[in-house]
Amino acid sequence: MDQESWRQVRELFDAVCDTDPAHWHSELTRLSADPAVIAETLELLRAQTRELGSAQEPLERMFGGALESELVEGDQVGPWRLCQRLASGGMGVVFRAERADGLYAQDVAIKFLQGKPGVRAGERLAEERRILASLQHPNIARLYDGGTTPAGNPYLVMEYIDGSPLDVHCTRNALDLRQRIGLFLKVCSAVQAAHARLVLHCDLKPSNILVRADGEPVLLDFGVSRLLDAGGETSRGGFFTPAYAAPELQAGETSGVASDVFSLGALLGELLAGKSGRRDGSDAGKAVVAPSIRAGADCAWRKALRGDVDAIVVRAGAREPEQRYPSVEAMATDLQRYQQRRPVQARKGGRLYRTGRWLQRNWKGAGMLLLMLLLAAWFVWRLEQARAQAQREAQVAEEVTEFLVSAFDAANPRKGQMRGSNEVTAREVLVASSERIEQQRWTSPLVKARLQSVLAQAFQNVGGSNAAEPLYRASIPVLQAAGAGSRDITAVSLNELSTLLANAQRGEESERFARQSLALQSPAPAPLRLAQAYNSLGLALSTQRRFDESAQAFDQALAQHQHLGSGPLRVATVIQNKALMLIEKGDYAQAEQMLGQSAELRRPWGTRTSEWWGGQFALMRAQAAQGRYQQALATSDEVLELARYLFGEINGNVAAIYNERGGLQQDLGNYLGGAEAYRRALDQYAGLGETQTMDAAITLNNLAGLEQRRGDAAAARGLFEHSLQIRRKVVGNDAPQVWVVEANLARLLIEQGELQQALPLIAHARAGWAGQVAPGQPRRLLAEAIWAQLQVARGDLAAADNALAAIKLHLQGNDIRVQRRHLEVLAQRQRKAGEAAAAASSLQALVRIYETEVGEDSVEAAQQRVAYADALAAAGQCDQARAELRRAWPALERQLLPASGIRQRALAMLAANNCRVAVSH
Repeated sequence: MDQESWRQVRELFDAVCDTDPAHWHSELTRLSADPAVIAETLELLRAQTRELGSAQEPLERMFGGALESELVEGDQVGPWRLCQRLASGGMGVVFRAERADGLYAQDVAIKFLQGKPGVRAGERLAEERRILASLQHPNIARLYDGGTTPAGNPYLVMEYIDGSPLDVHCTRNALDLRQRIGLFLKVCSAVQAAHARLVLHCDLKPSNILVRADGEPVLLDFGVSRLLDAGGETSRGGFFTPAYAAPELQAGETSGVASDVFSLGALLGELLAGKSGRRDGSDAGKAVVAPSIRAGADCAWRKALRGDVDAIVVRAGAREPEQRYPSVEAMATDLQRYQQRRPVQARKGGRLYRTGRWLQRNWKGAGMLLLMLLLAAWFVWRLEQARAQAQREAQVAEEVTEFLVSAFDAANPRKGQMRGSNEVTAREVLVASSERIEQQRWTSPLVKARLQSVLAQAFQNVGGSNAAEPLYRASIPVLQAAGAGSRDITAVSLNELSTLLANAQRGEESERFARQSLALQSPAPAPLRLAQAYNSLGLALSTQRRFDESAQAFDQALAQHQHLGSGPLRVATVIQNKALMLIEKGDYAQAEQMLGQSAELRRPWGTRTSEWWGGQFALMRAQAAQGRYQQALATSDEVLELARYLFGEINGNVAAIYNERGGLQQDLGNYLGGAEAYRRALDQYAGLGETQTMDAAITLNNLAGLEQRRGDAAAARGLFEHSLQIRRKVVGNDAPQVWVVEANLARLLIEQGELQQALPLIAHARAGWAGQVAPGQPRRLLAEAIWAQLQVARGDLAAADNALAAIKLHLQGNDIRVQRRHLEVLAQRQRKAGEAAAAASSLQALVRIYETEVGEDSVEAAQQRVAYADALAAAGQCDQARAELRRAWPALERQLLPASGIRQRALAMLAANNCRVAVSH
């Protein structure tokens, strides 16, 4: 049949399809004289009464071409102009269209039959027109018009819904559980309204429910629905989506309201389970699984699904129709009962379940009753607690009194074991107390912990850090377990232990306790404790060379003190600690300025306090780092005298001053005085039983450097290795404290010609500093200088040049030690390259620096004169070389050991008649 004949068939079909079948033939004969067209139309009309699974209709074979190729955007169908293709699938293709005849403006959705239109498809589309025309509900898309295209393709003109599919809307707007259920109940209302008109949908799925911008859902596409017969059931065909269709619908069996209930259960389970709950073809024909089982980690309300919601979904999506809700209204009622915290029918809970729901609904009244009972119980309990508290306090007072008396008795030379002296020192009392605290039996572990914390603070104040640490570690867990009642003393203990560990260069441990103190301040921080916690954290981070973070922590501490209006002494402590961080960072001028601010804040409270001592000790370090050794030595005299006054003759603080004085004497060229100071510091640590601490390791390293300068390489090597062993034991292998000694030992080995042994040490130290501090930090540059020295000794001058260039970028205003080492290694590189004159010039500048810093006759300047004379001799300036040697000799003879390489070199050069000895090395 040609296209024209097919168009006539469609027109005749539309004209008589609604009349009584008995009048079809007579009406067709009246309208057409073509027997073939009449016969085909009758066949199409009769197809309405056939089962959907019948054989392919003859008319389908004659359908001329696909609708997709016929209609495009811009075409006009009746009074409608096609604007945009929206979707296609199943049995239809949908366009958005607008009114084209100018009568009024309106956007609609037009649905055309997709593919070749057979008799059954035409029957379906006609049925859909009748169904939609009979449905009037705010949540169901309305039918406006219908007809056929010029080629005979039927179409429906429906309300255009500008919205998103139900699942997309829920995800895009992040709807919560209650909002999703509320939206779903509106869908149930629409479906129930259709059922009341004896209409089944049979293809309920997210894409057939669009949600408008105002949040209202609208049901689309009743094209696979059928009017219910008088008995309330009808047989179904194959127009459905398998993932959401009821098992009986997929099996071609009789279906009814229960089929739509199943689809709603599948839809609800998917909406509530989130992304991982989406249904696909593998779910076809299966009962709906509880949404809490399918929900993934992205579902924030997964726990809330368990119980009532799971039961509702599982009942609605049961495989057998008789096990489902009898109607959509019953399902909606159960959901509303869930929202109202009433027992749901699907749950079938017992008395305990119903009681729980009653309590949820009537929580205010039940709460008031419970509150009254609790108040009565609390009143009785408080009376008992007050009585018990009075008894405990009396017991505690008795135990503390007994402890204090016994502690002083133990330290009393007339009663205890300490004979031969009539004076009892504070340290002796503290030692006796710490021993007694473990011997006494305590009613409350908390009382013992509080006393341990107080003793630890006392030990720390007199320089007994090693004795304080175990006391803090024993008390802190008990104090933390005691809760809010011990919050203040817990915070103090954590901060003090953090500070103690930071001073011992154990930065990571220190940071852990500082952060515990910070966490203790939440959720209602006490400004003072918070300030102290940030101060401790700043010290811990500074020890780890995390200088920017450390500065931020100190600034936080100062901000808290400012907010609190703290006194000058507290502010001065934070300023001083930040200055100590700047000294480690290498910003000595700013550190000295801040120490001046701190001193001015403390001065009104006197200069005979431990706080003043700490500030002056830091000032001494800042002065020395800037090369002002004589000024630093004078400051150290004041600091040493004050330490003896405050802490006693044998004390860790006194030892620290001797260590610093040893460095000052060494820098001034007084090697004998420096060695004596270092050894006095080591004697202090031995007297305190602290020979394996980081402080002792620092002094060992410093003494090793001095012995190296004096010319005792063997002693220096042993001291370096001992210091390195202690540091690795205390802080591990990858720590700044280890890198310092590795670099120093590597330098010694390079000077001894043991290059292979030096390489891994300086490589490890260099990499460590590079990974932790800025390129211009002094420690990193000093390690880079030793690396350059190694490359010179190995003959790799290109690598040495690269290292020297990296140092030169940061010389301006840097640590004086960096400037000296740069010139020293540069001169070695120039000598290696045969540039004797250039080397002499570099060494002359180095000699001038030492003369300015420590004096023309110092041994430090004398040692550089020997190297300078060597370069002069190599350049042929023998007379000037000998003059420099003669000038250097008195200091060399006075300070260096006879076996010193530099001293022997100077003797050999002075004894030579020409420059051969000088140029031979």
